[in-house]
Amino acid sequence: MFEPVGMAHLAIERTSVEGTRRKNTPFGGNRNFSSPSKHAKDIKNNVDFAIGLAAHREPVFGIDPRLILVAETGISATSVAEEVNWSRAGLRVLDTATTKQVIAFSDDPQMKLFLERLKAYSEGPKGKQKSSAYESFFDNIVSVRSYGREDRIGFGLADLLDEPGPDITVDVDVWHPGNQELAEAWLSTITTALGRVDGTVHDTYASSASGLALMRITASRIVLSQLLNVDLIAKISILPEPVSANKSISEIGAQDISGLTYAEPDSPIVGLIDSGVLDQHPLLKDCIVEATSVSQWITDGADRHGHGTAVAGLLVRGPLDGQLLSNEWEAPPCRVLSVRVLDENNEIPPFRLALTEIREAVEYLASHGVRIVNLSLGDPNGMLVGSRAPAISALIDELARRHNLVFVVPTGTVRPNEYSPTFDKTFRSDYPKRMIESPNTDLIDPAPAALALTVAGVVPPLKNLPLGSVPVGKPGWPAPFSRIGFGVNGAIKPELSAPAGTIAQVQESGSLEEYDALKIAVADGRPGAQGLITHDWGASLSAPLVARVCAAVQDKYPSAEANLIRALVLQSIERPDVDALAAFDLKEGERETANLRLTGYGQASPVRSVLSSDRDTVLIAQENIPIDEVHLYTVPIPDSFFVGKRADRGISVSLCYDPPVRARRIDYLASQMQFEVLRGVSAETVIDLFLAEDKELRAARKMGVAPPPSKLSTLNSRERILLRPSRNVRSAGANQLGRRVWKSSLPSFNEDSHEFVVAVQNVNRWDSPKSEQSYALAIRLWVNDQLPPIYAELRTKIETARLRSVARAQARS
Repeated sequence: MFEPVGMAHLAIERTSVEGTRRKNTPFGGNRNFSSPSKHAKDIKNNVDFAIGLAAHREPVFGIDPRLILVAETGISATSVAEEVNWSRAGLRVLDTATTKQVIAFSDDPQMKLFLERLKAYSEGPKGKQKSSAYESFFDNIVSVRSYGREDRIGFGLADLLDEPGPDITVDVDVWHPGNQELAEAWLSTITTALGRVDGTVHDTYASSASGLALMRITASRIVLSQLLNVDLIAKISILPEPVSANKSISEIGAQDISGLTYAEPDSPIVGLIDSGVLDQHPLLKDCIVEATSVSQWITDGADRHGHGTAVAGLLVRGPLDGQLLSNEWEAPPCRVLSVRVLDENNEIPPFRLALTEIREAVEYLASHGVRIVNLSLGDPNGMLVGSRAPAISALIDELARRHNLVFVVPTGTVRPNEYSPTFDKTFRSDYPKRMIESPNTDLIDPAPAALALTVAGVVPPLKNLPLGSVPVGKPGWPAPFSRIGFGVNGAIKPELSAPAGTIAQVQESGSLEEYDALKIAVADGRPGAQGLITHDWGASLSAPLVARVCAAVQDKYPSAEANLIRALVLQSIERPDVDALAAFDLKEGERETANLRLTGYGQASPVRSVLSSDRDTVLIAQENIPIDEVHLYTVPIPDSFFVGKRADRGISVSLCYDPPVRARRIDYLASQMQFEVLRGVSAETVIDLFLAEDKELRAARKMGVAPPPSKLSTLNSRERILLRPSRNVRSAGANQLGRRVWKSSLPSFNEDSHEFVVAVQNVNRWDSPKSEQSYALAIRLWVNDQLPPIYAELRTKIETARLRSVARAQARS
């Protein structure tokens, strides 16, 4: 908790009324198969065939066949892939990230336990039972088959295997069985086998926290073809395009600068994982703590490309254009510790897994006290597909939780010709709609990382262009090269946006052009550069502008957990006043969803993130919540909200948490947190509504049917404060923000109506029943200049409530 000092944000404590731990509702529902005996026979035939195939297969390079099965399910796998049910049937779940599919491994080649349960199911209900034994489990399995060779052929591999040529370097995705020791044993088994056939293993990675086991190997085409028959392997893919900085162009001479200010010796340190930095660059002087490399393949931390220096300059100096014109420089909010992971070609070294390089860099940063990490890198082939998080994203989430870190990453760069085959004269105004409609604009790894703050690039303020050329987009619109969301399982990604430049279109021909006037001014760290400043564009330039806001929060609140830093950054977002899709015929909900995909909640403000004002006040809390419980916060409503004048007033709530993740599960996050704002409703009623709603939701989820109407819908519009975006939309992610604006006064309808009740709920998916989830909550109350101030009033009411709480506690003792 933080005590209020000056105009700092105010601390708020939750009420003494807490939710109670829930009991799981039974698995049940309508039958998908009317005849258990017939359905069991079909499944048994499938299993017998799979067992027979495995029994007659020969070892590959000395690796014995294993029984890896694919169970196609009748409903989304999230409803049936409860690991306890599969483990009780003798199967170890390996992957549920694909809808309606469960991949499982049997330690028993004969699957005796599974077949025993299947036999019991086939016999139908006994005695007074209404259901067959294990009906909820088997009734949702449509078919079972072996996981085979065709399943293992990854992107681009088939074409290479069909052509003669030298050895190939590939990435091998090995099943992770959920047990770290066994996962490492499987990697060792494959490594030993490859040694027998002159294959080379360059790098391996295994993590139970993220559920990943990976290898980078080089082998002949014949060896790779045979590896496709190894059951321990999930996928073999050709190397992605280099995991590198989001590519951009910079072509401008140097400019003289003077009057620079420098970072304070105790200012926060932001970690930079990139191409290194030119630490003697005048813009970075006295702001670089260290420029190093921890890779055995990269000898030092010097920038031999220029990208890392450009990003570091934005981290330290922020937007340069205005400061260059005025020659008045802001004091840097942070220092930078740079760990170089990219070589002189701006790529991860070819024989190292990107995960290894990034993990080692992050571990180094964490060991040196870094709390915020800027990672302006992206894997062009690592596009988000389905519900499975890409590998680097899962790693980032694992490291963020383990080390209490805030990661800031860009959405990634997309070329306009990837989503628009032609550039007619309307492209400059309708490209956002083309981006929404294209399958080629999705986020790339690590942008889907749930615990990271993902940043979209937007069009900056525009300048004059040569006659006949016009900018593509308007200020605040998505940059035409910035990828768009959503994230894993529909999480709002990106959450934020920041300027990244744009391009121009020639009016006569429709062709696209680049002009420095539409780019971002950055520090020039390119080899042989003659000047200090150049101009550049790219999605990667947006991330450091948000990372420096995170640093401002850390500087103001040094003991803030990563969750609170993220929550306060979200609270600083100005409500966007631009709509890139306003001209198109979209319903209000569709337009809101589309704009969230394009630019998230909006742009962050360094000042609003750390300070309240007379008419704009933030209440903050950091807590731990047990699984399946509800926390309540009573928030006094300022008197200004009841003033009968037509003037804007509003509330926004941000919630950030850091659950465990599993890359190969359709439920990527271990638990789902969500919040509601209520008014004029007692704390006991709020608890009852949440508990009743959750019970029905769990039952519907396990039956695979649509959830019933929310219990909260029984409240009227005065009692339930509907925020935008809706709870269902915002609660898909770990970084949530909901907002509401009133144009006139709030009615007073009972004694409780002068307080908001903010309810925070933690719903278990697959976390341990005894676990507690840390989270941060930030609540902003604001009024415009026509209404009386609110800060002093809220401070007094909160302090009074705290004293009453202490008095009650003493009376009970």
